[in-house]
Amino acid sequence: MSDESEVLIVDAGNTSIKYTAFRGEQVLWVERGEVPPIKTEFTPQRIYFASVRSQEQSALLHADIKAALPNAEWLSLTSTAQACGVINAYFEPERLGIDRWLSVVAAYHLGGNKIVLDAGTAIKLDFVNQQGEHLGGYITPGLKMMESSLLANTARIRYLPDEVKLADTLPNSTARAVVEGVHEMALAFIERVKAQHPTFQWVATGGDAKALLESLDITMDYQPHLVAMGAKRVGDELLKRQ
Repeated sequence: MSDESEVLIVDAGNTSIKYTAFRGEQVLWVERGEVPPIKTEFTPQRIYFASVRSQEQSALLHADIKAALPNAEWLSLTSTAQACGVINAYFEPERLGIDRWLSVVAAYHLGGNKIVLDAGTAIKLDFVNQQGEHLGGYITPGLKMMESSLLANTARIRYLPDEVKLADTLPNSTARAVVEGVHEMALAFIERVKAQHPTFQWVATGGDAKALLESLDITMDYQPHLVAMGAKRVGDELLKRQ
């Protein structure tokens, strides 16, 4: 298998689809959208597909991508009992979200005992030690999900986006009370985990992860392509076994 082979990673999350193009181990570009970008300078030989969406949604997306890139070899990734030197903590490994599993695999190969923080639609924390044992983790609602849930389930908590103006004082408006309140809840959760696992190093990925860790002055290794890095490792290993 050529080190210069071109691979497209499709990371189908709950709210968006992320496409990461690799040539060998180099990330060429990253884009988001419902359909894969077609670029004349990039012709993937293989597509590694990782989806947390329903079977029906994943099947529709599969069909759209195959229609756009019919000549690429297709490989769907699922969570397994072990991969690339990592042992899954789940008794039913297939029930661990594929995005979490791929992030754990990638984090393990960065070395040391790691806490992986992926903060997007949900806030996900996973632990993997330097022996390659996935120890488990947590899932909580993300910042926007907590905010929207509060608004959806109350009658009088309402505000416009332009009312959200952060300040150093205690919140003195409904907008600030909600936005800063959910932020403080997420920070308290992360701070408690840090206190319980002081020897673990932090790896951050996802839209809100870096800002949350910076708010607590936690040293981190920021890896925006962590899921794709894990997918590349797992997909390559699977193909070598075939």
